[in-house]
Amino acid sequence: MKHPPGQFVEVDGQRLHLFVRGTGPTVVLCGGLGSNWFDWNDTVDILSAHHHVVVLDRPGFGLSDPLPAGVTPTVRGEAERILGVLEALGVTGPAVVVGHSIAGFYAEAVARLYPSRIRGVLLLDSSAESDPRRIIPAAIRVEAAHAIAAVLSRTGLQKLLGPRVRRVLNQATPPDGIPQPTFDWVDDIYRRPTYLAAALTEDVVYPDLAVELNRIRKRFRLDVPVIVAAAHTGRPSPWGKRWIRTQRKLAAYLQADFTVLIPAHHHAMIDNPPRSQPSSPNWCEPLAATHVTCVTEPAAQDPSRSSAMAR
Repeated sequence: MKHPPGQFVEVDGQRLHLFVRGTGPTVVLCGGLGSNWFDWNDTVDILSAHHHVVVLDRPGFGLSDPLPAGVTPTVRGEAERILGVLEALGVTGPAVVVGHSIAGFYAEAVARLYPSRIRGVLLLDSSAESDPRRIIPAAIRVEAAHAIAAVLSRTGLQKLLGPRVRRVLNQATPPDGIPQPTFDWVDDIYRRPTYLAAALTEDVVYPDLAVELNRIRKRFRLDVPVIVAAAHTGRPSPWGKRWIRTQRKLAAYLQADFTVLIPAHHHAMIDNPPRSQPSSPNWCEPLAATHVTCVTEPAAQDPSRSSAMAR
């Protein structure tokens, strides 16, 4: 295994791995559930030509240390972690934050909680939830997640199947193919017990994160430019149509601009990185000095800004 790329910083006692490149306006890239820094490699290569690009591995993912025992992710906690990373890097100007999938919750929250530090937000195929169901108490769900992770690790199933599960769940392929170092890191990280525990835990607390974000929405305005970018493979399907409708509703609720990336899987930063396909919408030119810009269609305005988003 090669020497770990990037750098490590400590934020509130938590050792975090960052991948940082380039100079200019700062862009923070936050991956979805189980995402690692290398998922953004092509995006970093492109954006770092004119921007200071920061990829954050959340606790337990990539090369970051896991959360302490008994601690689970929260929306406010992850928003504050983004802010802490900016402070650790000495970034004083406002940044653009890109949140993919569940990290869309965190990107939106940091913009609501700390608007003076955020220039704009891009939600890349973001999670969207208006009515989360929490039938089983969170403590039981988290305990079950840790138990399942422990069993899979102790029996060797994680070591055997971890990288294969990645290939099943993540259908995206970079335009130039997957480089060997990425294969090597996948084989390493997806076999780590701490990685599996972190992924299962964040998954089972998803309803709690959605409820927390809705509470933040009621208390704090969203006063920065926002883009909602939805991914679509280009193949017609009922599920695909529902997902695009959900993303449109999210854009309307946030009074954001909206674009659809075609062709792209859920991990659009891998198979449709910005400007890699000139014929496709450019999902990330978030990056002008004063505002977010993107090839978009105007958002449908929702004057009531009600919470009636569909999942």
